[in-house]
Amino acid sequence: MPTRRLCAALLLVSAPLFAAEEQMSFRAMPTLSSNPTAGTGAGATAMLIYKTDERSSPSQAILTGQYTDTRSYNLFAVNKMFFGEDRFQSNTLAGGLFNNSMIDFGEDIPVTPPAEVGTEARFDVTIAVAAQQLLYRIAKHLYAGGQLFYIDQRFSARNDAGRLFLAANGIEDSARGGIGATLSYDTRSKSEKFFPRRSQLVSLIANDFPQAWGSKEHFYNILLNARDYRRGFRSGDVLATQFYAQYSSENTPDGALAALGARNVLRGFVIGQYKARNMIAAQTEYRYRISGTDFRLSAFGGYANLSGGSKGTSDTANRARDNGDYYSGGAGVHYILQKEQNVDYRVNFAVTNTNDYAVYANINQAF
Repeated sequence: MPTRRLCAALLLVSAPLFAAEEQMSFRAMPTLSSNPTAGTGAGATAMLIYKTDERSSPSQAILTGQYTDTRSYNLFAVNKMFFGEDRFQSNTLAGGLFNNSMIDFGEDIPVTPPAEVGTEARFDVTIAVAAQQLLYRIAKHLYAGGQLFYIDQRFSARNDAGRLFLAANGIEDSARGGIGATLSYDTRSKSEKFFPRRSQLVSLIANDFPQAWGSKEHFYNILLNARDYRRGFRSGDVLATQFYAQYSSENTPDGALAALGARNVLRGFVIGQYKARNMIAAQTEYRYRISGTDFRLSAFGGYANLSGGSKGTSDTANRARDNGDYYSGGAGVHYILQKEQNVDYRVNFAVTNTNDYAVYANINQAF
């Protein structure tokens, strides 16, 4: 399978070639996810911490895969690399997923399915993605650079309701390339890359998807992701706060809309179920270190507003029903998996104002 070979190549080539054996630290652990829509899934994650040179921050390569009881699966490789004495940052992503989806028609869907069709829309989603970002330090704490990416999305209805649902929302197959620019302000020290304690990380990103690169219509988006980390009530605790905003142009296809659950923006929501052209979101998390142990406890909550609807197949098919306010909250237990760099293995439980819930077990912080 091409996606699997590409994921393996990223880990086997992009990371270890730069690091001596004594600079590496390997961990493997199980992963878990569960929510009423996507089902319950289990898998595994392999993580490699390595250094490209003595004066650069630790880098991280991850290979993760999961299978769910809805017969869905995913496989992704991620490589976050610092090199050239931290003058450069490289972020690489490759992978894919297959999602066996089932969604009930809502009352505000712009069409009413015939009685013989029913309201249970079933369809398959297949996505493959590859992305590369490279940043260069232009001043103290300030990085600038760009990214290239390719996304292939395929949708296949498995019943008449599924075909009607996809058509009503203007959801179509697409394969597109994109290019973007990033400006990043990063005050994290070398020891804070995976568990920031007293720092800020702010990224302003602009992406463009030209028709010449496969998009049905030209579109673009602008994103702001601002994160602040500061001491909690005790020296070992951290209060983390995130503000996230995305603006998408008028012709943005369904698969590129701002979505709850994506990029860990409001845990608890099924990724992609609620989305629109524009999003403003804020969340905070308190991370409490249990004294004398390798465990932390966390509590989190967040709010998001979706607006702008989305482009459907006609003016009446605008997905305005997802516009509105959303919030979620939850708690978690974290185990310090790799002490030198404070890499956590976390289990989080989240609930939402749409009566959804989700359980996650994975590595690194949510934000």
